[in-house]
Amino acid sequence: MSFVSMLVASACTNGGNPAANSTADTTAKAEVEKELPPPSIPASETFYDFDSTKALVIANPISYDVTTKCYVHDDDGWDEERVANTNTVAIANAIFQAVYKGRLTPYDYFTEQQMPIDSVKAIEKMFTRKQIGKIMFTEKWYFSEATLTFTKKVEQVTLGYELIDKTDGELRGFKPAFLVKLNEAK
Repeated sequence: MSFVSMLVASACTNGGNPAANSTADTTAKAEVEKELPPPSIPASETFYDFDSTKALVIANPISYDVTTKCYVHDDDGWDEERVANTNTVAIANAIFQAVYKGRLTPYDYFTEQQMPIDSVKAIEKMFTRKQIGKIMFTEKWYFSEATLTFTKKVEQVTLGYELIDKTDGELRGFKPAFLVKLNEAK
C-alpha cells in the first residue's frame, strides 16, 4: 500500500467522522510518546562499576595507534600542533624502567610470547628511545550516562620505533619494540 493510499484509507475510517479520527490520532500519538523501557542486558556483561557509578562498556577492547611525533610539515601546522605537548621519551623511559625492574613483562608484538630481557636490550642497541614515534594502545572504553563521563582504561601499550629511509630521510613506517600488559604490573 502506498503512502498516499494509506492517507486516504485513514481519512475514510469511521465513516469520515472527524471526531472519531481525532480521538484515534490522539491515542496513537500518546502511544508513540511513551518512553520505551531500556533493553534488558545483564549488568555483569554491560556495565562496569567505576567511581561508584555505573558505566556502559563502549569498547572491550579497542586498539589504535597514535603517532606521537610530527612527520608531515604542512602549511597550516596542524600535525605539529597536534603532538606539541607529547612527551614520548618520558613514557618510553617509564616503560623500559618498569621492564628492567621486573614490574612489567615485555611481549613480542607479533607472537605475544614473553621476551627475555636480553632481547629488550638488543632492541635498545639498534634504536634509541628518541626514535619512538608511535604508540599503540589497547583499551576498554566506558561511558556513564548518569555523569556524562567517558573513561578509558589502557590495558596494553606497544612502543613503535620510526623507520627512516637513510637515502631521502622519509618515514617508511614503524617497527614495534614490544608490548606490555599493564593489568599484569607487579
